Amino acid sequence: MKNILFALMALLSLLACEKTIQLDLEQLEGVLIVEGSVNNQYQPQIVKLSKSRPFGSTGKAPVVSGAMVRVKDDANHEFRFVEKEPGLYVSEQAFAGIAGHTYTLLIESEGKTYQASDKMNNIVDYDSLTYRLDEDEMKDPEDSARFYEVLLYVKEPQETEDFYLFNFYRNGKLENDEGQTIYFSEDKLLNGRIDGLPFPIYYAAQDEAKIEILNISRNAFKFYSDLAANLDNDGGMFSGQPANVYTNLSGGARGYFLVAPVATATLKVDK
Repeated sequence: MKNILFALMALLSLLACEKTIQLDLEQLEGVLIVEGSVNNQYQPQIVKLSKSRPFGSTGKAPVVSGAMVRVKDDANHEFRFVEKEPGLYVSEQAFAGIAGHTYTLLIESEGKTYQASDKMNNIVDYDSLTYRLDEDEMKDPEDSARFYEVLLYVKEPQETEDFYLFNFYRNGKLENDEGQTIYFSEDKLLNGRIDGLPFPIYYAAQDEAKIEILNISRNAFKFYSDLAANLDNDGGMFSGQPANVYTNLSGGARGYFLVAPVATATLKVDK
């Protein structure tokens, strides 16, 4: 199948992940959940705050309003965030993360303080994207008229230990099975170069294909490994998990503050 390699990458990544401690499920109710990131794009950065739901519950997680949110770097710069809508905090000024620098998220909410840090890695040196017709898929397409596969070419440095998160888009829509699928890998599986690795989704003529490659930290890799292991056991990314997912947040919060450069490539299937 077309997505075997990406699935294999994720599976092998899970085998390499460190063991996490099991938590009492009752302790997860009402815990602060953080979805925050800083990337290398000069733009307003975003932090989302919500609370966990009891294990097995359904519906949207309650958002957290009225928090004080800041990001500091190791060069004594501070960026304040304002609440644009309930639970959504956006930096007052645009800024871009710089490779080699560490960024720290500081949150004050409901009388408690939370903190997380992550380091910005170097951007991925990708070559190009191409596409080709998959004749086998064309004979019996899973999605009508979608039988073109897009191929990725990347140079992967072997002198450093790297970990990657991949996001795939079709016509501007992130294709991740509504949050149920995560594509990630460690560099030991890539052997120095990716030559024509097919995207795990198909495209139709005139579709636009897009990929984002994030060079994430080892700790972020641990988070996504644990998260992927839990997704089959619950109703979504943060809907009350049967086991503890690694986090870089202090104070009992869950989730992750991700600092990573994003390499983006797009291609129109022009047939």
